[in-house]
Amino acid sequence: MANAKSSGWLLRVVFLIVLGGAGWGVWTWRKSSGTGESVTFRTNSVVRGDIIQLVKANGAIVPVKNVTVGSQVSGIIKDLKADFNSRVTEGDLIAQIDPSTFEQNVGQAEAEVANSRAGLELAQVNFKRANDLREAKLIPISEYDKALADMHQAEAGFKIKEASLKKANVDLDRTKIYAPISGLVIIRAVEVGQTVAASMNAPTLFQIAQDLTKMRIEAAVSEADVGGVEEGQNVTFLVDAFQGRTFRGKVQQVRFAPTTNQNVVTYTTIVEVNNPDLKLRPGMTADASIITSEKTGVLKIPNAALRYRPPETAQLKDTNAPAATQTNQMASSKGPTAAGGGGGASNREEMRKRFESMTPEERESMRARFGGGRPGGRGQEAPANGPVTRTIYILADPSAPAGRQLAKAVTIKTGITDGSSTEVLEGLQEGDTVIIGAVPVAGSAASATTARGTTSPMGSPFGGGGMRPR
Repeated sequence: MANAKSSGWLLRVVFLIVLGGAGWGVWTWRKSSGTGESVTFRTNSVVRGDIIQLVKANGAIVPVKNVTVGSQVSGIIKDLKADFNSRVTEGDLIAQIDPSTFEQNVGQAEAEVANSRAGLELAQVNFKRANDLREAKLIPISEYDKALADMHQAEAGFKIKEASLKKANVDLDRTKIYAPISGLVIIRAVEVGQTVAASMNAPTLFQIAQDLTKMRIEAAVSEADVGGVEEGQNVTFLVDAFQGRTFRGKVQQVRFAPTTNQNVVTYTTIVEVNNPDLKLRPGMTADASIITSEKTGVLKIPNAALRYRPPETAQLKDTNAPAATQTNQMASSKGPTAAGGGGGASNREEMRKRFESMTPEERESMRARFGGGRPGGRGQEAPANGPVTRTIYILADPSAPAGRQLAKAVTIKTGITDGSSTEVLEGLQEGDTVIIGAVPVAGSAASATTARGTTSPMGSPFGGGGMRPR
């Protein structure tokens, strides 16, 4: 009886071992063959449309010509002829400094000139007499030379006094402040009775904008984006004061001088702006978008299709991707056993080897797909200097039921991007369906993997419909 019970127990153990081995074999075969992954893909169609590639930049709105009016002499402000928002014409009197001290200086200088003129006349008379006596040989030559030197000294002294008089008159004239240009007073920095001191720097009295119907934006463009900015490009911009209204301008100049702030290098770009209704005011902050490229009626796909990578077991091995990519996909589909055993360290080593075996183009595509856009304002997935080869995924069999769909890798060439869509130059046709994400099927063996997203040698996945960063 005991032997019969032992035999029955052994048979059940053997049966369970065989059943478990068969299940493991089926699971391994289904994983390696790329079938059995319960994944429902989210898709989008390839359509034709317009793409506008932009460079974002912020800057301040300033007048085209802005003149600061100061004072070259010190004194008390006696009168102001202009105020904020006053329209002035070139040559108009806009301020008066108390001239009393300077009038006294002019009077003193005039008296010194008169005294110097009298001394010069006396020196000239003495020289004429000495010259006559010298010709008659009645005085020694030394007296003649002294009379000549006295006359020259008197002439020099007279010129000095004349120059002092002219300077006093100039200082007196400078007590009257005139408008250097025609325009609008946007700043008045003094009040009547205020003392201004011009000993070191000229004090600011007014700031006059020549023509507020012509403004400009001094936008700061990052070094990552300045390569695509050129003179003559169209610009659209917004200001906080007028929500919903789009203003337009044009790039006038891209300056070569760099500006560094907290290790961020930017280049000042001047944008011409028409302001006929005077809605734009000096000092406003403009959020500008420089149109670096614009295309109409081109094939385009969502950028999510460039970022998403389906699980290896949900990918079909038949693809038009480069041979190196196919080899990597086949190697990865063999699972942890082929890579030298399970475990996180083995998976990381396998991914590192796969990444090192890729071509430079494939590495760049991998970085762009999983690394996100480079900061600098554009958030673009593809550079603006030429086509880039990328890998996206389409449905291998569009008629396959949900949960049994497979993804097929397709190599395409992309052009410009507007941050949400990217131009397709080669590899797809209008109406083709591209995969932009996946929805895990509840209860499937791969639902946890699909929900987590697919890891890559470049780190965690970003975006891509249904995928969440770990």
